[in-house]
Parts: sequence; structure tokens; C-alpha cells
Amino acid sequence: MDLNKLMMDYLAEEGFRPHETPFGIAFKKEGINFLYFKDEDDEQYFRLMMPAIFVVTEDNEDMILHAMNDVNSNIKVVKLYTMDMEDEQGNKETSVWVAFEILADTTPELGDIVPRAITLLQGARIAFLARLEEVADH
Repeated sequence: MDLNKLMMDYLAEEGFRPHETPFGIAFKKEGINFLYFKDEDDEQYFRLMMPAIFVVTEDNEDMILHAMNDVNSNIKVVKLYTMDMEDEQGNKETSVWVAFEILADTTPELGDIVPRAITLLQGARIAFLARLEEVADH
């Protein structure tokens, strides 16, 4: 099973405009970026992410960690965490990413998995931003 090829084919068939990146397969839905990460060492590992949904700074880090923890404990299959990235100029930025991670069987039905994954990622993003606003108001 080549899950990466299956994912690329599925996205193209569904009308997305996927393209290869050094990390995996990138595509957009309703203007939101998604990234399917390849894992050459584990053919059954399926990780779809919504990258860089919120920038972390020294001033907001505590609030972000509380909001992430709340979402992680309340929404199944998705998790939020921070990632450090570097741009072309060498500037580093930490941001919150949302991940949907499962172990797929050897004959995955991506038509069942991908739409649900996208819905859960979008829901986790909305819940995180709402929780962040609540934490900031207190």
C-alpha cells in the first residue's frame, strides 16, 4: 500500500489541487491550508494537519497552552501542538498546528477518512480560537 499515492489520487479525484512539498502533500479547502505528511517509515500512519493556525509569542504562550490543553482533552483523534518553523530569511516563528492522526488499515477508504479528518481539524481550530478568547477575557 502506498498511502501517499492513494492520498494524492484521492485529493485530485475530489477536485482539490494537491501538490507535493518536501513534507508531503499540500492542498486547500475553503481557503484553509492542509498538509498531509508522508511517513516513509510507516505506511499505515495517516497524519493530516492544519498548519500554523496561530502565532505563539512570549506574551500569549500561557494562554495558548491552556487553550490547547482544553481542546486536546475534549476532541477525539485531533491534537494541537506548537511547532517551530524557519522562513527563507532564517527568522524563526512558533505557531500552533492542528493534527489528525490515525493508523490506517491496509485498504483505507479515504472517502470515509479525509472528509471526517477535515471536519475534525476545522472544529478543533474553531474550539481552540474560542477557548483562547475565553482565557484572554479572564
